[in-house]
Amino acid sequence: MDKPLIYLDNAATSFPKPDNVIKAVASTLRDVGGNPGRSGHRMSMNANRLVFDAREKVASLFGVTDSSRLIFTSGATESLNLAI
Repeated sequence: MDKPLIYLDNAATSFPKPDNVIKAVASTLRDVGGNPGRSGHRMSMNANRLVFDAREKVASLFGVTDSSRLIFTSGATESLNLAI
């Protein structure tokens, strides 16, 4: 009989990911071909919109009135180094 996996190393990675996260990442990898803030073509502008929308949602979640004050970084270490 297989025992269910009990995963306790969440500090090292984001495993396991919820299905909705997997679907959103797969959709972005499949459908978004531009880098946000890198160009003015349609694909880049679409990527810009996605980042803007994400920033607005995070601001709303945390009650931030000016979403332009939010900074996205590559991870916790970069965020902590920026803060100190």
